[in-house]
Amino acid sequence: MNKLYTASAAALIAGAAPALAQDEPTIDVIHWLTAGAESAAVQILSDEVEARGGTWVDSAAPGGGADASAMLLTRIGGGDPPGASFLALGPDAQELGSQGALRDVREVAEANGLDQMAQVMVDISTAPGGELYALPIGLETQNLMYYNPTVFEEAGVEVPETWDAFLEAAPAIEEAGFIPIAVGAEGWQLGILLSSVIVGTGGADLYRSVIMDHDAEAAGGEGMVEAFTVMRALADASDPGSANRAWNDTLNLVAEGRAAMQVMGSWAGAELENMGLEYGTEWDCSLTPGSEAVVVEGAGFMFPLVDDPDAIAGQDLFIEVMMDPQVQADFAAVKGAVPPSGAADVSELSTCTQLAAEVLTEEGGGGLATISASNSSDAWGQMQDMLASFWSDPSMTPEAAAEQFASIIASQG
Repeated sequence: MNKLYTASAAALIAGAAPALAQDEPTIDVIHWLTAGAESAAVQILSDEVEARGGTWVDSAAPGGGADASAMLLTRIGGGDPPGASFLALGPDAQELGSQGALRDVREVAEANGLDQMAQVMVDISTAPGGELYALPIGLETQNLMYYNPTVFEEAGVEVPETWDAFLEAAPAIEEAGFIPIAVGAEGWQLGILLSSVIVGTGGADLYRSVIMDHDAEAAGGEGMVEAFTVMRALADASDPGSANRAWNDTLNLVAEGRAAMQVMGSWAGAELENMGLEYGTEWDCSLTPGSEAVVVEGAGFMFPLVDDPDAIAGQDLFIEVMMDPQVQADFAAVKGAVPPSGAADVSELSTCTQLAAEVLTEEGGGGLATISASNSSDAWGQMQDMLASFWSDPSMTPEAAAEQFASIIASQG
């Protein structure tokens, strides 16, 4: 990836081929929002750009994120950069921006309400020198607990507010014939579960130290040993079919009343709604046990350097559109996301989304960046492998797991 970025950036800096003259601001957008609700959400953006006098050029990559990334790098390397490219906010934009291929949009963003954006998303898109290379359009919350109220009622236990309370209730849930916690034991799903456990047992301060600030000493300390102790107990409370199970198949166990709960991102709520299940009776949601902050991943756009005046004007117009609180609220309602602007009206969004939005806008900021957004792709891959091994191997102690995790954190320097 680094070599591709370097080569692409060099080609761009050498001089992008000038775009054809336009009569109006034009934004050429690479994205992979091509199906269902995602397609409807991106249509909101394109309609608003055109309603404000711009032209939207849709450069969709039907093959998903990998195809979109390849398309972006090919076009930058060939001197034909798009005006914007969709991405999951994190290290990629900073890496490409540091090599001179992206526009610093801080000035335009500040003129359009940057101070209202979720600070955690601004932080992970900002280079050490202060350059801002990407902006969020929607946030997904990861540390949500989706549960079946009937299962808890029939087991005679309360919905847990702490992980200790859940583990105390797990035997009663199992004795009543239910799976205490449904887990899909793929690396990325276990990463979501670990995030939730860290926040629930060690708080936001431990999470920031280990995951976001890469404090290797904290990563191997007592707080993380406690987190992995809870993870081991959760493995024991799950069912034998957890290995490599897809997240939506795991969610079905909750929806069908076979499992008490699942920890998953906000997209699971949209899935339950699509099933036609009644919120509040057939399913419900809350922040995961002990959580007082939300772990969020951001989807947004980065802005390659362009030299055509109308393409630059198109970028400015698109930034104006995507930072408009009403546009963000409309996008979120269709996509099933949290608007990144604290000025957006969330009253018409789902209860789970409103819950996450409320925590995000608390004084001091209640948002934490995900593991994948806070660490290099190589480190994140190592973490997923390590978590899968820990989950499937009861002989690996929480102390050994914390030591391995600390080693991965330390490897990033």
